Amino acid sequence: MKKTRVLLLDDHTIFRQGVARLLNAEPDLELNLHTGAVGEALMMVAGGYADIVLLDLDLGQERGIDFLAQARHNGFPGPVLVLTAGVSPQEEEVLRRYGIAGILRKDMSVDALAERIREAAGVPAVEGIGIVPIRETVKQLTGREALVLRLVVEGLQNKEIGGELGCTEAAVKGTLQQLFHKTGTRMRSQLVRFALEHYRNQI
Repeated sequence: MKKTRVLLLDDHTIFRQGVARLLNAEPDLELNLHTGAVGEALMMVAGGYADIVLLDLDLGQERGIDFLAQARHNGFPGPVLVLTAGVSPQEEEVLRRYGIAGILRKDMSVDALAERIREAAGVPAVEGIGIVPIRETVKQLTGREALVLRLVVEGLQNKEIGGELGCTEAAVKGTLQQLFHKTGTRMRSQLVRFALEHYRNQI
């Protein structure tokens, strides 16, 4: 069986290794290439080592869109699936112009991810195919999460949030960890942006 060769570009090594282990368990998929550096990923696709790319947009000091732009400029025709915590309408428009094969959330199941890879690998990477609006998959907040998130957006620190809600700072940190996990974000600034884009009606 000819396997679909997957390249994963993400700045978190543990995440890359986990996804590689899970996808390599699939009989028709092969994820032996993964990196957190745009330049290295560009060399991999230029060498013809990948049939499809899984791309995170937030790469720390680099941006996934920069990889996408350069890869297309260099003539890489393969499908690109954006695997991310969230995307703004402006970013989504740019991604569409580069002919991505879909936008996927990082909290999706491995089975669903494998199926989307198979679908994307079976069709040309043309504009607008397989777009999955992030808004449709955003998880609902609990009452406490909504309160904490609103105060985070307002700029309050953990101790101040605890004072507002009458709870300990440790309890606030616990709720924040739940919010980071639920939204797939890692930093306070990312959480605020995600909240403004997807949770306005809940906070």
